Amino acid sequence: MGSGGSLQYGAAACSCCAARRSFLILEGTDARLHYIYYTPEIEAARNRGGLRTNSFVQLRKSTAESRPALEIEDMGDSEAMLRNDSKLRQLGQRLIRRGIIPEDDGWSGWLGRYQKALRDAVTTLEIPSVTKQSECSKNRDLGR
Repeated sequence: MGSGGSLQYGAAACSCCAARRSFLILEGTDARLHYIYYTPEIEAARNRGGLRTNSFVQLRKSTAESRPALEIEDMGDSEAMLRNDSKLRQLGQRLIRRGIIPEDDGWSGWLGRYQKALRDAVTTLEIPSVTKQSECSKNRDLGR
């Protein structure tokens, strides 16, 4: 799934029955809201005191014993994340390995501050595809 800056909680009524299901709303770093119904993993994380409002989290789908599972990484307060240069560099490196170069898309609020902090954190990193391309250009220029 992705990382998010803000978590909110609610309950939804199923239109086909009287059952109510709890859910959380995740504001993703992809600038989308994700409505996620509680799973046993989410319930366990909440019972341990995790997944608080304004937490910065990463959710990943996985399998455990051939069954779908949800991996949850709660990285703490989303505002504190904006000041954690080492974690921002680590997140930036993950994106770069996936071929995504962090950019500031002009958003305001927390998402805009996150994008700016992430972009600033990765400006000091060496981006492999750019480095390889410039080295190839240098090699071609030597023979002319």
